[in-house]
Amino acid sequence: MSEHTGSHVDAPAHLIRTMPEATIDRYPVDVLVGLSKKYDLKRYKFKAGDQVPLRVIKETEKRAGFRLESDDIVILQYGWEKYYQANSPDPAKREWWGKNMPGLSAAVCKYFADAGVKAVGSDTAGCDECVIDGQLKHNFGHTKYFLPNRIFIIEGLRNLERVPTIGIFVALPLKIKGGSGSPIRPIIFG
Repeated sequence: MSEHTGSHVDAPAHLIRTMPEATIDRYPVDVLVGLSKKYDLKRYKFKAGDQVPLRVIKETEKRAGFRLESDDIVILQYGWEKYYQANSPDPAKREWWGKNMPGLSAAVCKYFADAGVKAVGSDTAGCDECVIDGQLKHNFGHTKYFLPNRIFIIEGLRNLERVPTIGIFVALPLKIKGGSGSPIRPIIFG
């Protein structure tokens, strides 16, 4: 099984192996435990390749009644789980979810990094990545704002409809020696 299978976390080593404390085994088991704030973005009906603008993030915070704070864990609910069809007999339907997704603008990635969040997660295969038919358009979080700043990326979350807007996020990564990430079994409760 890959380190990046199912719901999983990307550690900085996913892209930056030379960074001190880059691999997942260098972090404490509770690195992904903390207050979570869910951004319900379904109403915006983002499509594959779209970038979420900062205006939408601010509107969502206002509507939900929270402010982002240091060490929060950001959860992005694009409504993308509906495209996850791992059991479909049609290979194109099975692969579509992983090859197509909306992502985050550079301004949003910078906003999250400047706030000092500890992780950003989503119901897509790439969290911040904008992808159309397997072609990566942008991944500002992976390359500039998240992983280089030791902000973990959580991908492939499911059942976000059932979690509270503000809750406690718990996911324990495996201590994979030299690992660039780890499968996780995340829970959020309020």
